[in-house]
Amino acid sequence: MDSYTAEEVKKHKTKDDCWLIIKGLVYNVTEFLSIHPGGSSIVLSVGGEDATEYFDELHKPDILDDVGSKYIIGE
Repeated sequence: MDSYTAEEVKKHKTKDDCWLIIKGLVYNVTEFLSIHPGGSSIVLSVGGEDATEYFDELHKPDILDDVGSKYIIGE
């Protein structure tokens, strides 16, 4: 698994290139933006950041295994 710094992840925060950190893992959610049930803007608002706290407030933990696992690109 590749490793990324927080500085590297911060470079990816647009609708054409969006990464997030959740629980220490880096997710490339660019392709997921168009199908996110809450819309893309809510994901983009935390693009390039550690979204763990925000994610935990709104989602069940198993959603990362069910949906998120295919978007993991590193840690």
